[in-house]
Amino acid sequence: MIKKALNFIEKKMVEGKFFQWIFTMLQKAVTSVLYAVYTVCGKVVSLVFRIFKMIFLYPDKGLAVLARRHLAKKTPVENQIMFLTFQGDYTCNPKYIAEELIRENTDYKLIWDVKTNYPTSDYPLELRFVKHNTYEFYKQLAASKVIIENTNIVERLFAYKKKDQYLLQTWHGSLGIKRLDGDVVMGFRWKQLAKKCQNTVDLLLSNSDFESEVFRTAYWKDVPAVMVGHARNDIFFLKDQEKIAKIRRKVYRFLDIPEDTHLFLFAPTHRDDVDESYQPLDYFEIKEALEERFGGRWQIVIRLHNRLKKESKSWLNLLPSYVSDATFYEDMQELLLCTDVGLTDYSSWIFDFVLSGKPGFIIELGLEDYKNSRGFYYPIDSTPFPIARDSRELAAKIRSFDADKYAKDKDTFLAARGCMEDGHASERIAAKIDELMKK
Repeated sequence: MIKKALNFIEKKMVEGKFFQWIFTMLQKAVTSVLYAVYTVCGKVVSLVFRIFKMIFLYPDKGLAVLARRHLAKKTPVENQIMFLTFQGDYTCNPKYIAEELIRENTDYKLIWDVKTNYPTSDYPLELRFVKHNTYEFYKQLAASKVIIENTNIVERLFAYKKKDQYLLQTWHGSLGIKRLDGDVVMGFRWKQLAKKCQNTVDLLLSNSDFESEVFRTAYWKDVPAVMVGHARNDIFFLKDQEKIAKIRRKVYRFLDIPEDTHLFLFAPTHRDDVDESYQPLDYFEIKEALEERFGGRWQIVIRLHNRLKKESKSWLNLLPSYVSDATFYEDMQELLLCTDVGLTDYSSWIFDFVLSGKPGFIIELGLEDYKNSRGFYYPIDSTPFPIARDSRELAAKIRSFDADKYAKDKDTFLAARGCMEDGHASERIAAKIDELMKK
C-alpha cells in the first residue's frame, strides 16, 4: 500500500502535477464538508421556518375572524344570493336551486363560489363567480341577503353573518343510514362547530321527518327545519324528455360509451381509513349477472367519494374496457338519472336513488368496522335494498332480483321515514327564498 502511494506521488512529481493534485484533493474535501454543513443548516432553517409558520397559523386565524367581521359590517347587504358546495363543483342542491331561480326569471344577483380556476361550461350565464376563500369571496358573502350551502362551510370558515342575512342549510344527503359527523365525533373542536352551526344557520331544508330529526341531533338542536324536499331530487321526477336526453348525452360522452349501454353504478362511501374505501369487486361476474337478469349490454361505472379524487387516479388506473371511472363527473344526480342499477356499501346517495324506483343493492364491505367507527341510524337490513357480502353473492342477488317485492319495500321504507319528495322541491325552496329576500 505504502509502495503504491510512493509510486503515485513520484508519478505526479514527474508529471509536474503534485501540488495541483494536493490542491484538488483539498478542494474536494472542503467542498464536501461545506455541502454537508449547508445541507444540515438548510434542513434546520427549513424546519425552524415551518415551526414558525405553524405557530403563526393561530394568530392569523384570530386576525382573520376580526378582519372578516369588519369587512362584513362595512359591506351593505344587496339583492343577491350566494351558493356554496363542499365539492367546489356545479352540483347538489345549490345547483338545482340556482337553476330554478333562473327559470323563474328572478332579478336577484346569483353568486357562485368556485374552488377551481376555471368554471366548467355547464354553469349558466346568469351566474357570477367568485374564487373560494379570497377577499372577494368574503365581500360577496357579506353582501348576500341569502346564503345557501350544502354542508358546514360558512361555519368552518368563521365567516361573520349579519342579522339581516339568512343562511339556508340544504345538506348533501337524505334518509341515509350512516350517522353524520355531529352524531359521532366528540371533542372540543366538534362541540365548537356544533355551537357555531346552531348560532349561524337560520333554516334547514328537509325532505322527511327522519331527516329533520337527524338535523336536530347532529348540529342544529333548535334551528327550524322546513319540509320542502331536496332540489337535487327533483331530477328523479323529470318529465321533460328533451332535458333527459341532453343529460344522457352529457353523461355518456363523459364515459365515452354508446348511449344504448345500460349503466351499473358502484359508488362506495369514504372512511376515516381511506385505504379501505375502495375494494375492487369481480366486475366481470357482476356484468354477466346483469346481462342474464336484465338483458342488453352493460357498463360498470365506479365513482369514488369526493374526498378520494386524488386516490382514484392510482386506484382506478387499470380498468377493463367494460368498467369506467366516473369519480370526476361533477353532478352525482345526473349520473344517477342515467344509472339503471346502483350499488353502494353505506353511502347516502342510494337513498336518493331509491326515489327513481330503479334497482339498488348494498354490499357489506368491512361492516363491523364501519358500524364501530361510524354507526348507523337504523338496521341495514331494514332498507329495501338486497344485501350481499361479496361479488359472488351480489351476482346471485342480481339474478334473483324481485322487482315487485323491491317496489313494495321501497314504498314502505319511504313512508316509514315520512319522505315527501314529489319533484317540486325547487319550486317550494324558490318561494321560501323569495319570502326571505323581501324581509
